[in-house]
Amino acid sequence: MLTTIVGLGIVAVLLIGPVAAALARAQWVQREPRAVLVLWQALGLASGLAAGGAVLAAALAPLAGSLPSALAAYWRAAAAGDLSGGLDVFHLFLLGAAIGLFGWLLTMTAVSSWRATRCRARQRELVDLVSTPWPNRVSPARATGAGARLIDHPAAAAYCLPGPSSRVVITTGALSLLDPDELDAVLAHEHAHLAERHDLLLLPFAAWSEAMFGLAGTQRTRRAVAQLVEMLADDRACLGRDRAVLATALARVGVAGAGGVAPSGALGSTDLAVLPRVQRLLEPPAPSWWLRTLSYAAAAVTVTAPLWAFALPLAVA
Repeated sequence: MLTTIVGLGIVAVLLIGPVAAALARAQWVQREPRAVLVLWQALGLASGLAAGGAVLAAALAPLAGSLPSALAAYWRAAAAGDLSGGLDVFHLFLLGAAIGLFGWLLTMTAVSSWRATRCRARQRELVDLVSTPWPNRVSPARATGAGARLIDHPAAAAYCLPGPSSRVVITTGALSLLDPDELDAVLAHEHAHLAERHDLLLLPFAAWSEAMFGLAGTQRTRRAVAQLVEMLADDRACLGRDRAVLATALARVGVAGAGGVAPSGALGSTDLAVLPRVQRLLEPPAPSWWLRTLSYAAAAVTVTAPLWAFALPLAVA
Protein backbone atom coordinates (compact mmCIF):
# COMPACT_ATOMS: atom_id res chain seq x y z
CA MET A 1 0.00 0.00 0.00
CA LEU A 2 1.27 3.44 -0.81
CA THR A 3 1.54 4.83 2.68
CA THR A 4 2.36 8.41 1.72
CA ILE A 5 -0.56 8.59 -0.70
CA VAL A 6 -2.94 7.10 1.84
CA GLY A 7 -1.62 9.30 4.64
CA LEU A 8 -1.93 12.50 2.62
CA GLY A 9 -5.30 11.46 1.25
CA ILE A 10 -6.66 10.80 4.72
CA VAL A 11 -5.33 14.13 5.99
CA ALA A 12 -6.90 16.00 3.05
CA VAL A 13 -10.30 14.28 3.39
CA LEU A 14 -10.44 14.79 7.14
CA LEU A 15 -9.44 18.46 7.01
CA ILE A 16 -11.70 19.41 4.11
CA GLY A 17 -14.64 17.39 5.36
CA PRO A 18 -15.47 16.53 8.98
CA VAL A 19 -12.83 18.65 10.71
CA ALA A 20 -13.80 21.85 8.88
CA ALA A 21 -17.53 21.12 9.34
CA ALA A 22 -17.12 20.51 13.08
CA LEU A 23 -15.08 23.67 13.57
CA ALA A 24 -17.60 25.75 11.62
CA ARG A 25 -20.44 24.50 13.86
CA ALA A 26 -18.55 24.82 17.17
CA GLN A 27 -19.77 27.37 19.69
CA TRP A 28 -16.63 27.43 21.82
CA VAL A 29 -14.77 29.30 19.07
CA GLN A 30 -16.43 32.51 20.25
CA ARG A 31 -14.27 32.40 23.37
CA GLU A 32 -10.97 32.62 21.47
CA PRO A 33 -11.65 33.94 17.94
CA ARG A 34 -8.05 34.99 17.29
CA ALA A 35 -6.59 31.58 18.10
CA VAL A 36 -9.31 29.82 16.10
CA LEU A 37 -8.53 32.01 13.08
CA VAL A 38 -4.94 30.74 13.24
CA LEU A 39 -6.35 27.20 13.34
CA TRP A 40 -8.52 27.92 10.28
CA GLN A 41 -5.48 29.21 8.40
CA ALA A 42 -3.58 26.04 9.29
CA LEU A 43 -6.51 23.92 8.09
CA GLY A 44 -6.62 25.72 4.77
CA LEU A 45 -2.88 25.47 4.16
CA ALA A 46 -2.62 21.85 5.27
CA SER A 47 -5.61 20.68 3.22
CA GLY A 48 -4.14 22.20 0.06
CA LEU A 49 -0.72 20.67 0.73
CA ALA A 50 -2.22 17.28 1.51
CA ALA A 51 -4.51 17.15 -1.53
CA GLY A 52 -1.78 18.19 -3.95
CA GLY A 53 0.83 16.11 -2.14
CA ALA A 54 -1.25 12.94 -2.45
CA VAL A 55 -1.40 13.30 -6.22
CA LEU A 56 2.29 14.19 -6.39
CA ALA A 57 3.23 11.13 -4.32
CA ALA A 58 1.19 8.88 -6.61
CA ALA A 59 2.91 10.39 -9.65
CA LEU A 60 6.46 9.89 -8.35
CA ALA A 61 5.96 6.55 -6.59
CA PRO A 62 7.96 4.55 -9.20
CA LEU A 63 11.09 6.66 -8.70
CA ALA A 64 12.05 6.10 -5.04
CA GLY A 65 10.92 4.86 -1.67
CA SER A 66 10.03 8.26 -0.19
CA LEU A 67 8.65 11.46 -1.62
CA PRO A 68 11.78 13.58 -0.92
CA SER A 69 13.95 10.93 -2.62
CA ALA A 70 11.52 10.66 -5.53
CA LEU A 71 11.54 14.43 -6.00
CA ALA A 72 15.34 14.42 -5.97
CA ALA A 73 15.41 11.59 -8.52
CA TYR A 74 13.03 13.38 -10.84
CA TRP A 75 14.98 16.64 -10.51
CA ARG A 76 18.23 14.88 -11.46
CA ALA A 77 16.59 13.29 -14.50
CA ALA A 78 15.02 16.57 -15.57
CA ALA A 79 18.34 18.38 -15.14
CA ALA A 80 19.93 15.78 -17.40
CA GLY A 81 17.39 16.58 -20.11
CA ASP A 82 14.81 13.84 -19.47
CA LEU A 83 11.68 15.78 -18.50
CA SER A 84 9.70 12.55 -18.21
CA GLY A 85 11.99 11.45 -15.39
CA GLY A 86 11.56 7.87 -16.53
CA LEU A 87 7.85 7.91 -15.72
CA ASP A 88 5.24 6.23 -17.89
CA VAL A 89 2.30 8.08 -19.43
CA PHE A 90 -0.06 7.44 -16.52
CA HIS A 91 2.35 8.75 -13.89
CA LEU A 92 3.22 11.73 -16.07
CA PHE A 93 -0.49 12.52 -16.20
CA LEU A 94 -0.62 12.40 -12.39
CA LEU A 95 2.44 14.63 -12.21
CA GLY A 96 0.76 17.15 -14.50
CA ALA A 97 -2.38 16.98 -12.34
CA ALA A 98 -0.38 17.69 -9.17
CA ILE A 99 1.43 20.63 -10.75
CA GLY A 100 -1.87 21.87 -12.14
CA LEU A 101 -3.57 21.66 -8.72
CA PHE A 102 -0.84 23.62 -6.95
CA GLY A 103 -0.74 26.09 -9.82
CA TRP A 104 -4.52 26.50 -9.76
CA LEU A 105 -4.56 27.27 -6.04
CA LEU A 106 -1.72 29.80 -6.34
CA THR A 107 -3.29 31.37 -9.41
CA MET A 108 -6.69 31.74 -7.75
CA THR A 109 -5.06 33.35 -4.72
CA ALA A 110 -3.33 35.87 -6.97
CA VAL A 111 -6.49 36.46 -9.02
CA SER A 112 -8.62 36.95 -5.90
CA SER A 113 -6.11 39.43 -4.52
CA TRP A 114 -6.05 41.34 -7.82
CA ARG A 115 -9.85 41.39 -8.04
CA ALA A 116 -10.23 42.59 -4.48
CA THR A 117 -7.66 45.33 -5.00
CA ARG A 118 -9.29 46.52 -8.22
CA CYS A 119 -12.79 46.35 -6.75
CA ARG A 120 -11.85 48.36 -3.67
CA ALA A 121 -10.03 50.93 -5.78
CA ARG A 122 -13.17 51.43 -7.87
CA GLN A 123 -15.33 51.61 -4.77
CA ARG A 124 -13.04 54.23 -3.22
CA GLU A 125 -13.34 56.33 -6.38
CA LEU A 126 -17.13 56.04 -6.31
CA VAL A 127 -17.28 56.81 -2.60
CA ASP A 128 -15.18 59.94 -3.09
CA LEU A 129 -17.52 61.07 -5.88
CA VAL A 130 -20.79 60.65 -3.97
CA SER A 131 -19.69 61.35 -0.39
CA THR A 132 -18.50 64.23 1.72
CA PRO A 133 -15.87 64.23 4.49
CA TRP A 134 -17.29 63.66 7.93
CA PRO A 135 -15.49 64.37 11.23
CA ASN A 136 -13.91 61.28 12.69
CA ARG A 137 -15.67 60.63 15.99
CA VAL A 138 -13.33 57.85 17.02
CA SER A 139 -10.80 58.82 19.65
CA PRO A 140 -7.18 59.21 18.51
CA ALA A 141 -6.26 56.05 20.43
CA ARG A 142 -8.52 54.03 18.14
CA ALA A 143 -8.13 55.96 14.92
CA THR A 144 -6.14 54.51 12.04
CA GLY A 145 -5.76 57.61 9.93
CA ALA A 146 -8.69 56.79 7.65
CA GLY A 147 -11.17 59.66 7.64
CA ALA A 148 -14.87 58.86 7.52
CA ARG A 149 -16.96 59.69 4.46
CA LEU A 150 -20.68 60.44 4.60
CA ILE A 151 -23.05 59.14 1.91
CA ASP A 152 -26.61 60.37 1.56
CA HIS A 153 -28.55 57.10 1.78
CA PRO A 154 -31.65 56.28 3.84
CA ALA A 155 -30.40 52.84 4.93
CA ALA A 156 -28.30 52.82 8.09
CA ALA A 157 -24.87 51.42 7.25
CA ALA A 158 -21.21 51.72 8.08
CA TYR A 159 -18.40 49.93 6.31
CA CYS A 160 -14.74 50.21 5.47
CA LEU A 161 -12.75 49.83 2.28
CA PRO A 162 -9.31 48.43 3.19
CA GLY A 163 -6.18 49.16 1.26
CA PRO A 164 -3.29 51.60 1.06
CA SER A 165 -5.79 54.46 0.87
CA SER A 166 -8.54 53.14 3.10
CA ARG A 167 -11.98 54.62 3.69
CA VAL A 168 -14.54 54.40 6.47
CA VAL A 169 -18.03 55.12 5.17
CA ILE A 170 -21.25 55.93 6.98
CA THR A 171 -24.68 56.84 5.66
CA THR A 172 -27.09 59.56 6.65
CA GLY A 173 -29.42 56.74 7.66
CA ALA A 174 -26.89 55.68 10.29
CA LEU A 175 -26.62 59.23 11.59
CA SER A 176 -30.40 59.36 11.99
CA LEU A 177 -30.74 55.92 13.57
CA LEU A 178 -27.82 55.81 16.02
CA ASP A 179 -27.00 58.07 18.92
CA PRO A 180 -23.47 59.51 19.18
CA ASP A 181 -22.13 56.76 21.46
CA GLU A 182 -23.54 54.01 19.23
CA LEU A 183 -22.11 55.69 16.15
CA ASP A 184 -18.72 55.94 17.85
CA ALA A 185 -18.82 52.22 18.62
CA VAL A 186 -19.71 51.29 15.04
CA LEU A 187 -16.97 53.48 13.63
CA ALA A 188 -14.47 51.99 16.10
CA HIS A 189 -15.50 48.57 14.77
CA GLU A 190 -14.69 49.63 11.21
CA HIS A 191 -11.36 51.16 12.26
CA ALA A 192 -10.53 47.85 13.96
CA HIS A 193 -10.92 46.07 10.62
CA LEU A 194 -8.50 48.50 9.02
CA ALA A 195 -5.97 48.50 11.86
CA GLU A 196 -5.70 44.69 11.92
CA ARG A 197 -5.99 44.26 8.13
CA HIS A 198 -8.78 41.72 8.43
CA ASP A 199 -9.18 41.79 4.66
CA LEU A 200 -5.89 39.91 4.39
CA LEU A 201 -7.20 37.22 6.74
CA LEU A 202 -10.27 36.73 4.56
CA LEU A 203 -8.46 36.72 1.22
CA PRO A 204 -7.11 33.11 1.16
CA PHE A 205 -10.51 31.72 2.13
CA ALA A 206 -12.19 33.66 -0.65
CA ALA A 207 -9.56 32.30 -3.05
CA TRP A 208 -10.06 28.74 -1.79
CA SER A 209 -13.83 29.05 -2.26
CA GLU A 210 -13.37 30.30 -5.82
CA ALA A 211 -10.82 27.58 -6.59
CA MET A 212 -13.32 24.96 -5.42
CA PHE A 213 -16.07 26.58 -7.51
CA GLY A 214 -18.08 27.68 -4.49
CA LEU A 215 -18.72 24.23 -3.04
CA ALA A 216 -20.94 24.25 0.04
CA GLY A 217 -18.09 23.26 2.36
CA THR A 218 -15.85 26.10 1.25
CA GLN A 219 -18.70 28.60 1.53
CA ARG A 220 -19.40 27.39 5.07
CA THR A 221 -15.75 27.84 5.96
CA ARG A 222 -15.70 31.31 4.44
CA ARG A 223 -18.74 32.39 6.49
CA ALA A 224 -17.31 30.93 9.70
CA VAL A 225 -14.01 32.77 9.24
CA ALA A 226 -15.80 36.03 8.38
CA GLN A 227 -17.90 35.74 11.55
CA LEU A 228 -14.78 35.30 13.68
CA VAL A 229 -13.22 38.36 12.02
CA GLU A 230 -16.29 40.40 12.96
CA MET A 231 -15.98 39.20 16.55
CA LEU A 232 -12.35 40.32 16.62
CA ALA A 233 -13.39 43.77 15.43
CA ASP A 234 -16.18 43.84 18.03
CA ASP A 235 -13.72 43.06 20.81
CA ARG A 236 -11.28 45.75 19.72
CA ALA A 237 -14.05 48.31 19.31
CA CYS A 238 -15.22 47.65 22.88
CA LEU A 239 -11.87 48.33 24.52
CA GLY A 240 -12.65 51.04 27.06
CA ARG A 241 -16.28 51.10 25.93
CA ASP A 242 -19.50 49.54 27.22
CA ARG A 243 -20.13 46.42 25.12
CA ALA A 244 -23.87 47.01 25.36
CA VAL A 245 -23.50 50.20 23.30
CA LEU A 246 -22.10 48.34 20.30
CA ALA A 247 -24.60 45.52 20.80
CA THR A 248 -27.45 48.01 20.71
CA ALA A 249 -26.08 49.68 17.59
CA LEU A 250 -25.70 46.36 15.77
CA ALA A 251 -29.18 45.28 16.77
CA ARG A 252 -30.75 48.55 15.65
CA VAL A 253 -29.01 48.46 12.28
CA GLY A 254 -29.84 44.77 11.89
CA VAL A 255 -33.53 45.31 12.67
CA ALA A 256 -33.56 48.20 10.21
CA GLY A 257 -32.56 45.68 7.53
CA ALA A 258 -29.49 47.57 6.35
CA GLY A 259 -27.29 44.50 5.91
CA GLY A 260 -26.00 44.23 2.37
CA VAL A 261 -25.64 47.98 1.79
CA ALA A 262 -21.87 47.64 1.90
CA PRO A 263 -20.50 47.17 -1.63
CA SER A 264 -18.46 44.24 -2.87
CA GLY A 265 -14.96 44.29 -1.38
CA ALA A 266 -15.99 46.21 1.73
CA LEU A 267 -16.14 45.02 5.33
CA GLY A 268 -19.49 45.98 6.84
CA SER A 269 -20.45 45.82 10.50
CA THR A 270 -23.78 44.08 9.86
CA ASP A 271 -23.20 42.10 6.66
CA LEU A 272 -23.32 38.78 8.53
CA ALA A 273 -25.70 37.31 11.09
CA VAL A 274 -25.95 39.92 13.83
CA LEU A 275 -27.76 37.98 16.56
CA PRO A 276 -24.82 35.74 17.63
CA ARG A 277 -22.58 38.79 17.86
CA VAL A 278 -25.13 40.77 19.87
CA GLN A 279 -25.52 37.86 22.29
CA ARG A 280 -21.75 37.56 22.60
CA LEU A 281 -21.41 41.28 23.31
CA LEU A 282 -24.12 41.24 25.97
CA GLU A 283 -22.96 37.97 27.54
CA PRO A 284 -19.24 37.84 26.75
CA PRO A 285 -17.79 34.34 27.09
CA ALA A 286 -14.88 34.05 29.46
CA PRO A 287 -11.52 33.81 27.69
CA SER A 288 -9.96 30.38 28.05
CA TRP A 289 -6.22 29.98 28.17
CA TRP A 290 -6.46 26.24 27.64
CA LEU A 291 -8.70 26.60 24.57
CA ARG A 292 -6.31 29.21 23.22
CA THR A 293 -3.31 26.94 23.86
CA LEU A 294 -5.12 23.94 22.39
CA SER A 295 -6.06 25.90 19.26
CA TYR A 296 -2.49 27.05 18.64
CA ALA A 297 -1.17 23.53 19.29
CA ALA A 298 -3.77 22.03 16.95
CA ALA A 299 -2.78 24.58 14.29
CA ALA A 300 0.88 23.56 14.60
CA VAL A 301 0.04 19.86 14.37
CA THR A 302 -2.34 20.42 11.46
CA VAL A 303 0.05 22.42 9.31
CA THR A 304 2.90 19.94 9.90
CA ALA A 305 0.81 16.80 9.32
CA PRO A 306 1.31 16.85 5.52
CA LEU A 307 5.05 17.42 6.04
CA TRP A 308 5.29 14.31 8.22
CA ALA A 309 3.32 12.37 5.60
CA PHE A 310 5.82 13.48 2.96
CA ALA A 311 8.55 11.69 4.90
CA LEU A 312 6.68 8.35 4.98
CA PRO A 313 7.91 5.64 2.60
CA LEU A 314 5.99 5.64 -0.65
CA ALA A 315 5.41 1.91 -0.40
CA VAL A 316 5.82 -0.90 2.06
CA ALA A 317 6.57 -4.46 1.20
